[in-house]
Amino acid sequence: IEDLAAIAYDPQHGGPSELVLAIVAKGDGPDLEELQGLIKKQLNPLFKIQEIWLVPSLPRTASNKVMRRVLRKEYMDKKRVQA
Repeated sequence: IEDLAAIAYDPQHGGPSELVLAIVAKGDGPDLEELQGLIKKQLNPLFKIQEIWLVPSLPRTASNKVMRRVLRKEYMDKKRVQA
């Protein structure tokens, strides 16, 4: 993993949020089960990754902060196209 950002995606506006990992990967990308185990062990056992989304790069501000709002919109647009 070269870079990673977590976003919450609410598929039904008001329903429970889903955890999506936007990942800039080296090679084939990470294994979902391995990441889920790390999150369960090191963060919170209640967090469940819904999807790993491989992206070419993460959008950043001039001060190098990840723009999660932009990522979430791109993810929602991607989901709409797939539906």
